[in-house]
Amino acid sequence: MKKNIVLMYSLLAAVLLVGACKKGEDEGSGTKAVFSYVADGYKVNFTNFSTNSTEFMWDFGDGSNETSTKKSPQHIFKSKGNFLVSLTTKNGDITSQFIDTVTIVGPNIKIDGDFTDWEYVGYTFTNEAGKGGNLLAIKTFASSTAINFYLEGTADMKMEILDLYLDADNNTATGFSTWQYPAGSGAEFLFEGSFVGGWGDMYAHSGPPAGFNFAPISSFAEELSYSTIKTVSGKKVIEFSIKRNKLGALKNFVNFSITELTSGWADVGSLPVSQTPTSTYGKIPL
Repeated sequence: MKKNIVLMYSLLAAVLLVGACKKGEDEGSGTKAVFSYVADGYKVNFTNFSTNSTEFMWDFGDGSNETSTKKSPQHIFKSKGNFLVSLTTKNGDITSQFIDTVTIVGPNIKIDGDFTDWEYVGYTFTNEAGKGGNLLAIKTFASSTAINFYLEGTADMKMEILDLYLDADNNTATGFSTWQYPAGSGAEFLFEGSFVGGWGDMYAHSGPPAGFNFAPISSFAEELSYSTIKTVSGKKVIEFSIKRNKLGALKNFVNFSITELTSGWADVGSLPVSQTPTSTYGKIPL
């Protein structure tokens, strides 16, 4: 299994300095809270090195409101970032607390058709049941060098032709504004081509938002990596990534839409669902 592992061990000297005393703590009791952790993507295993402690309370500091009373728990974080995790231990009336920063860098996504990388990545967008044609749901993860996609479709999803629009500057007032997404679009870039045919180009928009003015600036081969389409639990699945270096200065989010077309250019799927009064691009956090 492909892993991106962060390993941190707390040193005894740090324990003595950082362990925080609460009211009622007897410094001579030997009750001290301390932990280390190993992060594999979003999954974190905590190891408890506390001394003279019989009760444990963990707060993972990620806004999930999930806590644990296990001695050494596992926790699944939902996003990358730095999180203040606290462990409070007790022995009778004596308490001790240890707080440390847990750094989550996220999964190490490799575009190779092994989808286990995506196990703990949440869905970015899911179409309402019965809508969106062949396209069902998508997971995304932005690394420092690429934007990664995990796309699920029905058994009919073939990806003979793909149109992927990106609002790279997170501003719907710039870029191409399409009638298919009246509640928000603004694409600076279009990726159009075929995963099954092995052809395609990256296009950049110019001119007024209402004008479909896209000029090719690169090829699929230069900018995209993609797997073969596989069947997983009755759904068709493909993963692909786009390099970030030609997308300009990105700001917090990249917004997107995906359209699947047949080899005859017939629209057979969209994600998010297009052509409704509330249709808008999906958002990818960076």
